[in-house]
Amino acid sequence: MSTTGFNQYANTNIKDFYLDIANLPTAESLLRGKEPEFITVSPRFQYRLDLLSYSLYQTSNYWWLIFLLNRNQLKDPVRDLRGGMILRVLSLKDVQGIH
Repeated sequence: MSTTGFNQYANTNIKDFYLDIANLPTAESLLRGKEPEFITVSPRFQYRLDLLSYSLYQTSNYWWLIFLLNRNQLKDPVRDLRGGMILRVLSLKDVQGIH
């Protein structure tokens, strides 16, 4: 196998050698000043937080938000989501601006 000799990462600035610890927001901080909604998960979303996120927010990028708001029920973001579960979610208006 030959290579071009070009490394796309050669000029990347390295700020720190070690990876950092993720400081994820808590459900309390995400809910501050917002009123959660409660939904019943349809069987078509079983094991698919990304599809549920897309259905609620028109993007799959907020799957992690649903997970963090429901960590008391979802220990594994994929395997624990089941049809019939009642989850707490935010409205589309409330998630705008959350990154």
